[in-house]
Amino acid sequence: MPLVPTRELVSKAAAAGRAVAAFNVITLEHAEAITAGAAAAGAPGVILQISENAVRFHGGRVEPIARAAAEVGKACDVD
Repeated sequence: MPLVPTRELVSKAAAAGRAVAAFNVITLEHAEAITAGAAAAGAPGVILQISENAVRFHGGRVEPIARAAAEVGKACDVD
């Protein structure tokens, strides 16, 4: 699925009377598990977020984990 802006994702879910869960991604495996779980649950979408602690875990570099999470998001079956 294409990446969707948070505002659009939340607006669609709210209109359908649903919620959108947001989960912290620390490693690539977390992003894969989160998106697989969201797809299995039939969620309208999921937010992959990266905390400051996760950035510290990756040596202060957000770009590698952000790019990885974005690629996982593009490949999953939910917004």
